[in-house]
Amino acid sequence: MTGPQTIYSVERRFGLKKIEKGELLFHEGAVCSYVPFLKDGKLKVFLLTENGREVLLYSLLPNQMCVLAMLCAYSKEDYPAYSCAEEDSLLVPIPTDVALDWFDRESWWRHLFMRVLSEKVLSVMSLLNGMLSRNVESRLIDYLISHSRNGFIINKRHEDIAREIGSVRVVVSRTLKRLEQDGLVELGKQSVIIRNLEALKRRAENAP
Repeated sequence: MTGPQTIYSVERRFGLKKIEKGELLFHEGAVCSYVPFLKDGKLKVFLLTENGREVLLYSLLPNQMCVLAMLCAYSKEDYPAYSCAEEDSLLVPIPTDVALDWFDRESWWRHLFMRVLSEKVLSVMSLLNGMLSRNVESRLIDYLISHSRNGFIINKRHEDIAREIGSVRVVVSRTLKRLEQDGLVELGKQSVIIRNLEALKRRAENAP
């Protein structure tokens, strides 16, 4: 089995599971009874620290498996993070015994796993590098610039932004307020509008 025909066969065999936005798939310490293969939507995998901070490890996009669930199935370890739907999503719940059997026998599954694993490991390394070497304001400005859409508007809550840059809501809110006072952004109820993109870029370049 390879390509689209493979995915169609997998979907027909195991069916589709609908996950609503915000719904939790796995929590820390959970036993993975299946490996999610995302058909449509977006999932996120994050850590919850002891002080309540959520740190986004990676996002799961269509035609990707949750590599962390696959690793837990292979090692027989409990799930070490949290995963939930970032938007309404459809996934194929592949039983762990099937996923492990495919890893031994099906090259298309191994290739998919290695490709997604490589992407996510590199993403986590980039996240760690940013968290260790740069301050919150620099990470926040980079996030705002890279996520601005439709006239430089970012439709995100402060807690969501904090989670994705590895900070906490109160620190992000305070930093955004400082940027607003300096005329760089304008804050809405659940949005951030970039008012001076060039000045924001210069601020990021000059940050320690």
